[in-house]
Amino acid sequence: MSAIDVRPIASVPSEPWRNGGGVTRTLATGGSQWRISLAEVERDGPYSRFEGVSRTSLVLRGNGVTLRDHNAVVRLEPFKAVEYDGDLAWNASLVDGPVTALNVMCAQGQYRTRVWTIADPIVVRPNCAAVVVALDCGCTYSEPDTHLSGTLEQGQMLVINEVTRPLRLVPTEVPSLLRGQMNRAVLVTIEPSRFV
Repeated sequence: MSAIDVRPIASVPSEPWRNGGGVTRTLATGGSQWRISLAEVERDGPYSRFEGVSRTSLVLRGNGVTLRDHNAVVRLEPFKAVEYDGDLAWNASLVDGPVTALNVMCAQGQYRTRVWTIADPIVVRPNCAAVVVALDCGCTYSEPDTHLSGTLEQGQMLVINEVTRPLRLVPTEVPSLLRGQMNRAVLVTIEPSRFV
């Protein structure tokens, strides 16, 4: 049975950015090899540089962020996961106001990262770490061959440092009047490259 930690996102301490441009909550880490965090980006400014790190970001709230380096531009749009190089000295410009972004960082070439919006039932396979973030809408979770099951509610997160059995996630039904106003839960998986 996988060891599952479910708790309120608000229970994770926030850490201010060194440049004062926002705050971050670290949701899960794999030592110095990977990190999943939730960032509140409040104003334009430089992104921290991480040598040897691959970054993936997904904007959960707000209109997006444009990242610029001397020779590259990356656009982070709402609910589109984008991978980019942590080695570069990115400068961020917000698109019409602050954003909340889910960020995944891992050692380049050593891990495979996937980010999904949970719009349909999905099964997470073993041999990975998994994090589910439910800002607006939750989901149910279960291991089909065990008695493990539960519900992830709005404002909660689920962390499994090592998925040992297939884990089924089913999105919470959203009333038709609220569709388009409430964002689905998001799943992040990180697996060592040897399993890819």
